[in-house]
Amino acid sequence: MGSNSAGPTFLIIGAAKSGTTALYRWLQQHPEVYMPPNKQPHYFADIPPHFRGPGDQALNRDIVTDKRRYLDLFAEGAGYRARGEASPFYLYYATRSAPNIRAAIPDCRLVVLLRNPVERAYAGYLHLVRDGRERGSFRQALNREDERRRLGWEPLWGHRALGLYGEQLSEILRVFPREQVGVWLHDQMQEQPQALFAEVCRFIGVDSRFVPAYTRHNTGGAPRHPALHVLLVRLRVPHLAKHLLPEPLGQWVASRYLQHRPPPADIAAELRTFFAPDTAALRHLLPGKDFTAWAR
Repeated sequence: MGSNSAGPTFLIIGAAKSGTTALYRWLQQHPEVYMPPNKQPHYFADIPPHFRGPGDQALNRDIVTDKRRYLDLFAEGAGYRARGEASPFYLYYATRSAPNIRAAIPDCRLVVLLRNPVERAYAGYLHLVRDGRERGSFRQALNREDERRRLGWEPLWGHRALGLYGEQLSEILRVFPREQVGVWLHDQMQEQPQALFAEVCRFIGVDSRFVPAYTRHNTGGAPRHPALHVLLVRLRVPHLAKHLLPEPLGQWVASRYLQHRPPPADIAAELRTFFAPDTAALRHLLPGKDFTAWAR
């Protein structure tokens, strides 16, 4: 496999809940970029599709472990200037994915999106609440994190573990030269989407003048009416809506059904302390990036 074949020329490798779905959708609109319908095959993470836990195990269906099946994802992309996919747990599984990617596609470009790890942890929790898979409080979810990981639940339940970017990115940069790893912050995606998108396009080698429709994707938040949400989950309404409604309509409904709020202040303070050493390591890896907002 190589970038001269019909395989990928770039990969969006994470972090989960940091804008990977939005960027994937934006790049899908670019006439020079091919993104397969399976957003997150996680082929290079070398993980079996046997994750456990409550609710729909969609990740198990997305994972591709066979090389031929993986290359088939890009069969229609041979004529495109750039081809990619977005597997947000590649960063989390960096010790496996980085050497596997390097061996298969040595000149691959890696796109990394990073979000304030406290916000990312809470967003991951709310994602699971929204889908009816998490019934407990954020505090309970954090207390059960290690146990759930031991039981083989998928990485999204690792609210602390997924946010150790310094540790994960150091593994990526141990294998790949810095010029092949592009890192952007979630705040820029929120505040300057066109500037971020143009930078990503230049990084992967396509026309940076293209402007996609900047719609939101994979909307998260806390249900406005928790008791009603429990009832709707029991009736499988969120699951059915997710699969039956056109995505723009689904996002519109979600934006009115969900509300955005910060994590509890005491838990946020604890998480900032937990992530502080790793963020310090991240600053050394990325001296040009400003992480001061993450300390507040």
